[in-house]
Amino acid sequence: MKEKEQKIMEAALQLFVEKGFHGTSTAEIARTAGVATGTLFHYFKTKEELINSLYLYTKESMFSQMKEHFEVDKSLKENLKGLWSKFIYFSMENPYKFQFILIFHTSPYITSLTKEQLETQTDALLTVYKKGVHDNELKEVPFEIMIEYFWGNIISTINYFNKYPEKLGDKNLDQAFELFWDGVSL
Repeated sequence: MKEKEQKIMEAALQLFVEKGFHGTSTAEIARTAGVATGTLFHYFKTKEELINSLYLYTKESMFSQMKEHFEVDKSLKENLKGLWSKFIYFSMENPYKFQFILIFHTSPYITSLTKEQLETQTDALLTVYKKGVHDNELKEVPFEIMIEYFWGNIISTINYFNKYPEKLGDKNLDQAFELFWDGVSL
């Protein structure tokens, strides 16, 4: 990604989270990024294209930290806990990206093409899920429900630690994960 494009994405990320899609003009994004409005439109033809590109960028940056996490010498529970923890820490270390994903996860501005591009990111999780079901370690429910349940637990845990930052620690993280694990394991 080029430097100006990166600046536009970072400015848009902050402004969309703080002001929303409708409350943020392309001129304000360009001004915050330190580029001309024409430069913004050179990289993104429309505001909707910028939103979709930003959504892909935030989700891909989150998933890139999760790749190659599963280790064959560890149990399914240990691997899932490691993955779950990475999501928690990513979300806490990247609050704007996390909030943007939350805000636009079900947005009508996110195109079906963008959603399809991201579906491949969960292929590794699907493989692990199928193995967990096959090995009688995980409950057999539609994979989409499992993903939403996983994501919902992440959101709840992040909200808890944002509300009570003094409680962030191994003991409470372990308890939060155990709530998730008890819900999905046999």
